[in-house]
Amino acid sequence: MAKTSYDVPAIRKGIRVIELLCDSQAPLGVTEIAQKLGLNTNMVFRLLRTLQDEGWIVEHDNGPKYVMSLKPFHHTAKLVKKMDIVVASMNPLRELWEKTGETTYLGVLDVDRILCVEQLEGTGDIRVGGMPGRRSLMHCSAPGKAILAHTKGSLVDRLAKEGLKKMTKNTICSKAALKKELSKVAGKGYALDKEEYMDGLLCLGVPIFDHESKVAGAAGLSVFKLYYTLEELIEKLGPLLVETGRKISHALGHPGDE
Repeated sequence: MAKTSYDVPAIRKGIRVIELLCDSQAPLGVTEIAQKLGLNTNMVFRLLRTLQDEGWIVEHDNGPKYVMSLKPFHHTAKLVKKMDIVVASMNPLRELWEKTGETTYLGVLDVDRILCVEQLEGTGDIRVGGMPGRRSLMHCSAPGKAILAHTKGSLVDRLAKEGLKKMTKNTICSKAALKKELSKVAGKGYALDKEEYMDGLLCLGVPIFDHESKVAGAAGLSVFKLYYTLEELIEKLGPLLVETGRKISHALGHPGDE
């Protein structure tokens, strides 16, 4: 007997259009979208009109090109606000930011990436890029490694099988080396990104645990090597970030050392 398929191709294509428009830095027209996605222009036009009628996209002022509206954010923001970890992190994360003036953020596991759900920008002249909604590689980011070090299962093996992308000359690109690094992270209680994701950028990450002592996410802090050495980052800001992670975990019901 033939296997029944429940796939809806039109919805799948509509999602691809939405993702493309979200990622694009400029408005896109029907032909551009069709070419980038390998779709029929008539299909793309119908998808765009449907999305426009529903208020998900709007036509750009300079002609028949389209950009995303804020309606998707209106709906997805509700989901983020419902997350216990976001509520629990609001005050501790802001306290950390006020003490350091550096970029602080909260990330959660999103399939095979670290998803930033909250970020407070640094107050210096040079600031770290990024924003809530950004998905980052796990093997070369401090929050990603903080989560990986406490995640049971085959996630590390799966990431290694897919390939540990080399971002800089310092990026860990072998499974053996990554597992060794994660063992150190679990022992120290914090993770480091030593210019592994971006040249000149140093990051710290600490795991956040829930009431069942399962890793629920990670708090992170990023600075430029221009202003901090790795030793200064660990000694001056490390204890503050560790305490922030402890406070958030405690708010989630994690017993800690009590």
